[in-house]
Amino acid sequence: MPGPAVTKQEIVVELRRLGIQPGDLLIAHSSLRAFGWVEGGAEAVVEALLDTVGPTGTVLVPTFNHSRVKVFDPENTPSHSGAVTEALRKRPEAARSLHPTHPYAAIGREAQDLTAGHLEVGTFDPKSPLGKLAHRGGWIALLGVDMEATTAIHVGQATAQAHCLGYGKERSFVRIGGEVREVRATLWRRGHCPIEAGPERSEGSPVERRMRERGMVHDGQVGSAEVHLMRGRDVIAVTVELCGEYCPACPVRPNWASVRAAGKP
Repeated sequence: MPGPAVTKQEIVVELRRLGIQPGDLLIAHSSLRAFGWVEGGAEAVVEALLDTVGPTGTVLVPTFNHSRVKVFDPENTPSHSGAVTEALRKRPEAARSLHPTHPYAAIGREAQDLTAGHLEVGTFDPKSPLGKLAHRGGWIALLGVDMEATTAIHVGQATAQAHCLGYGKERSFVRIGGEVREVRATLWRRGHCPIEAGPERSEGSPVERRMRERGMVHDGQVGSAEVHLMRGRDVIAVTVELCGEYCPACPVRPNWASVRAAGKP
């Protein structure tokens, strides 16, 4: 053991101190390794998140595959967003959104509603699972990860219709009821987004800087992991604001070269 164990209760106490209350909606972006040694591992972190929001709250996590699979199977395709997200996804009570590249999983009172309809609205649409959570006043918790992990920024970019994303332009495939169906996802950009972080990542994120200037970010720590808490709607609003400032002169465009060839998966 590299140091004292982080306990489930320590995580709950810190999240409550930062402002999360029973009944809240919460999305968690996390790094299990960043905590140090957690007693109970990823399952204990999941239990801490669920205990923090209580039986009337809901916990949402990204379970993205980032186009690493040819056919997304909502029942079996694992999450590539960290051990905590995979632990939550595998729980029998978890609901998972139907999206080929960027699905979410959720547990709680609003889990089914948050994850419904993702395939129809688009990857980072305001009516995507994260968009719904944010617009209902939900929290974003960064557990051992920095602002770069905050996918609510992408919901803000989609809200502003930033021209660096190809909406519905990436061909993807999903298994639905035993049938493989071709669907569309958001095509990623070619190049870095100046509102997310500078090219060397040394100056941090303009989104984070502006939010901190306005007192929108709450900081804490559990074990070795820094913890940052913010409202999803604040991230989206600041991102839309910055898109209005940066996007008109920004040369970054969708990565059309990565569009998949036509044909069966």
